[in-house]
Amino acid sequence: MALRRLIAFLASTVMVAAVTIGLTGSAHASASAGCTPRSGGKYNCNVWKTANTWWCTTTDQTDSCDGTPAGILRAGTNYFYCQIWATEFRYGSYYNHYWALTDDDSGNKLVWLPVVWISGGVNDGRIPGLPLC
Repeated sequence: MALRRLIAFLASTVMVAAVTIGLTGSAHASASAGCTPRSGGKYNCNVWKTANTWWCTTTDQTDSCDGTPAGILRAGTNYFYCQIWATEFRYGSYYNHYWALTDDDSGNKLVWLPVVWISGGVNDGRIPGLPLC
């Protein structure tokens, strides 16, 4: 009986450790479940890593980012306006075609951040709680 309790305890400890270090899911999905509304047509989202923002063009025919970084957005809670399908962005095993519109920490207005940096998403999927542009 004591051995059975010890095995159950060790199994639960391993599961807690795996969740804590992100072995059971995406690291970028673990910090929050997406975005939450705030005033002024903005949505608070958790950015899990300081990252470059980008200049992008959006028209009825195409949504693309030209590869020119605009500035940076620091990790933590940041506001966003919306998200749109555009050029695929990859970082390690993370990839997504969605980009989110924001104002960055470098003073640039209406720049884009690949949603791989926003917590709560999945590969090639929308960020929950953030509307389409």
